[in-house]
Amino acid sequence: MNLVHIGLQRTGNSLLKNAVFSKLGNYLYIGKWNERYPNDHVRELINRISFQDSLDYEPAGVKRLLNDIRGTDARPTLISDEIFSVEGRADRRLIADRLHELFAPAKVLIVLRSQTTMVQAIYLKHLAALGSRIVPFERWLEENYGRLVFRDVHRMHLNYEPLVRLYCSVFGSENVVVLPSELAHDEASNFARDVAGLLGVSVDSVRESLRINRTDQRVSRRVLMIHRLESVLPAGTNLALTGRGVLPATLYERIKRYAGRGAPLGAPPLSQEWQRRMTEICGQGNLMLERATGLPLRNLGYPMPPRQASA
Repeated sequence: MNLVHIGLQRTGNSLLKNAVFSKLGNYLYIGKWNERYPNDHVRELINRISFQDSLDYEPAGVKRLLNDIRGTDARPTLISDEIFSVEGRADRRLIADRLHELFAPAKVLIVLRSQTTMVQAIYLKHLAALGSRIVPFERWLEENYGRLVFRDVHRMHLNYEPLVRLYCSVFGSENVVVLPSELAHDEASNFARDVAGLLGVSVDSVRESLRINRTDQRVSRRVLMIHRLESVLPAGTNLALTGRGVLPATLYERIKRYAGRGAPLGAPPLSQEWQRRMTEICGQGNLMLERATGLPLRNLGYPMPPRQASA
């Protein structure tokens, strides 16, 4: 049976792809390796599924493209991309239907993350973006989650429950596995066991891959200082690209290593107002997911409505 990984942002996608998915011998993996698509055919397939307008989308043509990628490989297919889960360009229901049409029968893996740490991690990624203008955390939250129209091209919707429910309705609830990323490195949890069961590999191999490939990708304080300097320079200024163009390669690499090795930037605090709004947006959905999956989401820090006092 095929496997579809709906990779929510900042849930260990790179770790799963680089350390686990791309090394499987029993699946044909379609997705990124080391943050890049292996060829133009794979890139085009992902883009057609995720972005193509329904008036232009031709199922037969996309199926031929998939068959070209598969070639004579008879193994089940594992397709993974975080773009399947975001708002901003593609309609997520259309994506689910297209994935079902191309890959069913298939299992679906959806990895979640507490919305509180999710927005903190996405904001830190925003700070790390080359040439980005620095926006304070509260303003960034308001621009991206305080209104219907949002600033970034792609946004991770904070209420995960409708997305999970969608894939359960399209692929069948018995074929959808939901896991919290917070348990990925907890060897006493079922995370590695459930992933291994989906992939048909040993639990020990998954645990070892997750253990030896754990990395901290937070932006350093030195990089933030560089971005703050860019913010007062003319719009579009990119000191990294400028330095690469004008400095000797050896000097540029030394400066790059110096900036990247600074102390990591801590997660920005979430105000009480945004904690309240976060619970309002996704608390009930988290409670529904906890009840449906049996996962200890409240204990893992997922926003939830207050517990009802017993009579």
